[in-house]
Amino acid sequence: MKKRLYLLNGMVALLLLAGCMGYRLGGGSPEGIETVAMAPVLNRTTEPAIELQVTRAMRERIQFDGRMKLVNDPENADAVMEISLTGYRASPIAYQSELRTTPDIYRLRVTGTAKLRSTKTGETIATSSTYGEATFNFQDDLTSSKRDALPGAAAEIAKFMLDDLIEQW
Repeated sequence: MKKRLYLLNGMVALLLLAGCMGYRLGGGSPEGIETVAMAPVLNRTTEPAIELQVTRAMRERIQFDGRMKLVNDPENADAVMEISLTGYRASPIAYQSELRTTPDIYRLRVTGTAKLRSTKTGETIATSSTYGEATFNFQDDLTSSKRDALPGAAAEIAKFMLDDLIEQW
């Protein structure tokens, strides 16, 4: 009797494990795309040098995500990611209680578009149009405050763009 119980438990465990065989954590990458290169990020805003921060954030995000390998040379990549930054805006969202005309907290929004293009066929695999935001307190001057908030907005837009480009439905 005890031997049958062990056999039955073993068979149940095998059936349960068989159901989990093809499961993967996270989404997959697009079919046939294992390596990706980044084209230089285009900055179509009036704010200088924000493309550097977005490039850094996207490279870090691709490496953190791990579904595709980042390569420097498009010749060695299955796909090329092309990003264009189209908007940059700091908007006041909270004001000092004693001075209702003086902003205290701002929201920084960076908007952009991205596409993932196959290097073999040249066709567009996926597109994204999204934004990244970060909030910041007004410090000594607005320029320094915006500069300090930019890495957060860049990281968010990189995350949203990458998810849009490689998530499989």
